[in-house]
This record gives sequence, structure tokens and C-alpha cells, in this order.
Amino acid sequence: MDSPYNNLCLLDPSKEGFSLKFLDSVKEFLTKNNFPIKEESCSLDKALLELSQSQVEQTEPLLALRCRVSHTIAEKVVLMFSEKRAFYDLEINDMLICVLDDVGDLFLRVPQNDEKGSIQYQRQRFNWSTISSLSFKQIKPYGADIIFHFKPGLSNLSSWTKRKVNSNSELKSYLRHKGCLLISDWALLADSSSRRIKESWQLYCSGSTNLSINDVEKLHQSYLMNYKQAKANYRKVTGRQSGWEPDKDFLASLEPTQNNVEQLIAMATAIRRYLGGVDIRTNRTQLNEELIYEAQPSNDYLPSEDLLKQIEESLEQFGLPLAKEAIEADCSKWEKDPSRKLAWELYGQGLGQRDIAARCNHKQGWVSKLLEEKFLSESIAQEAAIALVRRPEFHQIKKDPEGLDRMIEQLRNHLVSSEQEGDIPPLRQMIQTALKYA
Repeated sequence: MDSPYNNLCLLDPSKEGFSLKFLDSVKEFLTKNNFPIKEESCSLDKALLELSQSQVEQTEPLLALRCRVSHTIAEKVVLMFSEKRAFYDLEINDMLICVLDDVGDLFLRVPQNDEKGSIQYQRQRFNWSTISSLSFKQIKPYGADIIFHFKPGLSNLSSWTKRKVNSNSELKSYLRHKGCLLISDWALLADSSSRRIKESWQLYCSGSTNLSINDVEKLHQSYLMNYKQAKANYRKVTGRQSGWEPDKDFLASLEPTQNNVEQLIAMATAIRRYLGGVDIRTNRTQLNEELIYEAQPSNDYLPSEDLLKQIEESLEQFGLPLAKEAIEADCSKWEKDPSRKLAWELYGQGLGQRDIAARCNHKQGWVSKLLEEKFLSESIAQEAAIALVRRPEFHQIKKDPEGLDRMIEQLRNHLVSSEQEGDIPPLRQMIQTALKYA
């Protein structure tokens, strides 16, 4: 019988995507225990999790959950790929390999230090007892890590898994390399206006919820009121800017009070669908919320408009000269190949790489190599970020070891994406200006 609990999704190098691996031992275990396995269910997820944690030496309950989670991982990645492939040069297998790394092993190779201090690997059964003995960074595959840290009181397993895929560092690194930056549900909610919340909910709300539009707006307003303080407390306790998630105290502070994060996730999902529906390439609004918030000292808030002005001025200060350099370096080839100039012009006008390739009668790879958008945007962002963190208004970012890297990512993201429908991203505007000097 086909079931997400006894069929493991695993990467298939022979094709684009994944294949299914049927596990007889899991099927026998589920049948023996009279578990309903036809479809995913929260009750079965809970039962298998409790069985894994109570009978820690057993392999099958955890393996059944690994199968079940693999389906959600694959589903989430395929959805991300389908939404972003039109705008970025992505490969589905490159995305899957970051998070879909479970092959159904029944044993793990666990590192141990011998008497001489050398690391030796011991073969141990893949069960709850073994993964409990591993450090945070050692739990592999990723599906096992998701299950081990799952908090049933805050979310169901499907939502938990999708959020964890969205925040996976390897996947985020791959997407950043391709020019795509993910934003968390929590930052997206904090950076969304009341109007966006209402419109997105009316168009794309979850059918399983009974909240009215007024209830959703009220919940969002209370979220905004509590979010900054919660982030400030998290930063004070952990010393980190990223990684915050709502806990039970935060959920209890909302109005109406929430028992879990499901309603907030439904709101964020509606916003993402809404943004996709109005042809905004990706949810890249962190510059107006996360970067400004991180820059502001906790007791000395400046108007966001002032900080944004400094950011925009710094980007323009370094961006236009670098854009001119890129154009000047290429213009000597235009007489021999006029399509090169046309590609720059079309890029400045806002066309995507596929459309540019079609107009220039070249492949998309040719366009990507010619424009070097990632290299150019990163160069501008690095110069601007280094200049900005020298200013007292941005000294908070310097205190975070990862602050400068994150700031560069956010600036680069701002350069290559438009936050309003119909806008031309700043980097393309710089190219338009630079072409006038060519």
C-alpha cells in the first residue's frame, strides 16, 4: 500500500527530482500495530513520536516518521522551485540535495574520541537513543534533525517541516548564490501592512480557519506590537539577530490568544501567495524591517526614513561607479556584437534573463555570464555595508559576528529586487544611468 509512512522520498540522480523507496520493515511494523497509514495524520505523527521517545531502542517508529517527513520536505522544495524557477537559474536536484539526504539507513556512523584523541566511528542503530547522544550539528540526515527538535505544542509536523526547510542554512546558501533570498514567516508578517494582510487573507486564506478578516487584522496588529520587544529580548539573551521563533509566552500575548503558530503560518502563507499573484518575484522586504530594526540601538530609535535614506545614498555612492565600470569594460565589444549592448539595455528596462536571451538570440547562460548580476550586486553591497557600519547609527550590527554578512545579503537583495509591483530594482536603474555615459 502506498503510504507516506512506509515510502521514503530520496534524491534520484538519474532524473530531475526524487523517487520513492518502499520499506517493508516499516510496513510490517505499522500493520502489526494497527496504525492507519493511508494518509498523513497528526494523531499518527504524535503516536509515532511518543513511541520513538519511549521505546528509544526501536528503529521502526523513527524510520516511519523519517519517511513521512521526507514527503513534506520534497513537497516544499518542489513548490519553492516551481515558484522561483522563472526568475532564477535553479536546479531542482541542487535544492533537494541540501535537505533530502535520507536514504533509509538503519545504522549511523557515530564519531567517538579514542584514547589518543583521534576520532573513530562506531556503527550504531538509527534510533532515538542514538540521535539523542549526538550534538546539535551531528544529527543527520536533515529529516531526523527536524523530527528530533519538533515541538508538537507549537505546530503540526507538516508546518514545522516546511518552516525548517525554509530556514535550512545549506538551502539558503544555495539560493543566495543564485540571487534569491528567503525571508522567514515571522519577518514577513512584521513587514506587512494592514492592507496587505487584509487583501491577502480575503484572496488566499486557509479554508480550515474560521477567523474573520477583522480577527485577522486584530491578530496582526497585536503581533506587530509584541514582535519588536520579543526580538529585542531574544537578541539580548542569545546575542543573535536571526533564529527567533514565537514561543508559548509570545503566543499568549497575542489578541486573540494563540495556542500554536498555525494561524500565523496561515497568514504568512496567504501573504506569499498574494505576493506571487501580483507578480512580485520573491518576498524581499527585509530591508525595510529587519535591517532597520537591527541598526537601531535599543534606546535610541531613529526614524526609519532617516536610516533608509542613508542606505540608499550609500548604495548610490558605490553603485553607480561600479555599474559604469562594468559597462565600460564591455562596451568595446559592442561594435562586433551589438546584442551585448542590447542585453544591457533590456536589463536596465527590467526584463528577465530569459526574455533578454530570446530578444538577443542567445541562451540564458550567455546573458547571465555577460551581466554578472550576482558579482556586481555583491560588490556594491559590500562597499556600501562597510561604509554604513562605520556610522554610529549602525553600530548594533557590528556587535553581531554575522551582522555584516547578513547586512550585505540584505543590501544585495534590495539591489536586485523590486518591492512594489512595476518598480525597476535599484541595480537596473543604475545600469540605465551608466548606459548614458557609454
